[in-house]
Amino acid sequence: MAFNQLIFICLFLPLSVLIYRVVPQKARKVYLILVSLLFVAWGNLSDLLYLCTVIGFNFFTAKQMDRLKKDGQAAPAKFVFISGLAVDILFLGYFKYYDFFRSLFGLSKASFGIAVPLGISFVTFSLISFLCDVYREKEEVPRFLDFVLYITFFPKITSGPIVSFHEFTKMLENVENSRQNRNIGLEQFITGLAKKTLLAGNLSILFTAVSTAAERSTLEAWLGALAYTFMLYFDFSGYSDMAIGLGKLFGYTMPQNFDHPYTALNITDFWRKWHMTLGAFFKNYVYIPLGGNRKGEKRTILNLFVVFLLTGIWHGANFTFIVWGIYHFIFNAADKLFLDKAFKKVPRLLRSFLTFFVVMIGWVFFFSDSLGDAFRYLGNMLGIGTGGSAGGYYLSSFLILLLVSAFLSLPVMRNIITNIKRKKLQYYFPVHVIVLIVIFLLCVASMVSDTYTSFLYAAF
Repeated sequence: MAFNQLIFICLFLPLSVLIYRVVPQKARKVYLILVSLLFVAWGNLSDLLYLCTVIGFNFFTAKQMDRLKKDGQAAPAKFVFISGLAVDILFLGYFKYYDFFRSLFGLSKASFGIAVPLGISFVTFSLISFLCDVYREKEEVPRFLDFVLYITFFPKITSGPIVSFHEFTKMLENVENSRQNRNIGLEQFITGLAKKTLLAGNLSILFTAVSTAAERSTLEAWLGALAYTFMLYFDFSGYSDMAIGLGKLFGYTMPQNFDHPYTALNITDFWRKWHMTLGAFFKNYVYIPLGGNRKGEKRTILNLFVVFLLTGIWHGANFTFIVWGIYHFIFNAADKLFLDKAFKKVPRLLRSFLTFFVVMIGWVFFFSDSLGDAFRYLGNMLGIGTGGSAGGYYLSSFLILLLVSAFLSLPVMRNIITNIKRKKLQYYFPVHVIVLIVIFLLCVASMVSDTYTSFLYAAF
């Protein structure tokens, strides 16, 4: 089940929220766990089996680790900690990367026949965060139900936001099930749904037409790359908005995941604004433990390389993702070494445009099936090996959508709405409600008329 399916929007979500409001306060965690388990099991019961296995294993590991530490047995506690991390990573490696290594080294095909579990990458990061926070004594071993809710909470389980265990314990202490919070959550959910269905859904038409064509002209190649750049942003930020909005409907405030990344002034700034919770995870659980920027320039660059190599690997079992990660490492390292200083006096608009261009080129590796396909596509963008003739048609058909997408990727609308709210204009609230209702109805109409499309990051 996905957030942009009619059965979720028209049945699962309203029933879940309505029942949650009448369930006694003490039983709400149990209720949310049951709802989340139903969400997971809806598509595949094996997903539920995987979740139960890793939840039981990691909770037992944390309890053992905590007992050994309290008994003063630091070395055995560290061994249990490392063993727990290794098992979680092996689970992720088997389900997500086994076929990649099998084809690479000619290994025999696995006979288990188990599909990749729902949200395994995000679940694994949650488990790693839990074990690390308990081992560092940043958090106590929680009650079992609190841990189960942390792992299974359905708004975040598929594609995040990645919430650390430390952050989630703070959320549990500050559950705010107020009308204002629910209204904000509903508005954010509808906004995310619109990003996915009205923007990303229509941009995918252009990208699919260009990327699947036997031949493409230079103009077509640039339009396809531009379409994917905006499509991925609105698809994933749309999902994040929906997930955060869903959390608020139940009183849980999850961290922001995007902050208009295409306005970034350099690639380092881009990663402060794009998939912010992924960046925070790698910073807190990889970069800083490796030494961060505290051990000199060379070590800082090496630590950055490890982070971006892992970032690429995490996104998928393909050399294209590894190259994409290294590509971003090169620009991040260059920013730290000389680019940031060199571009200080360059106008901000030009810096944002150049950063946007670098990011868009990187997405070609991200969406390509192989490195050969990526370099062929980049060649088409440079006028090499071109042959299509539909560029003019695509430009005239999708120009308005691309311009609207570019405008909405800027913080202009957010600033306008913030200013209107601050001024407390008399008719703002009823007009705002009507606009949200119209947008929601347009989204539903789009879902009814179009074939269902999954969220892009569900594959990661």
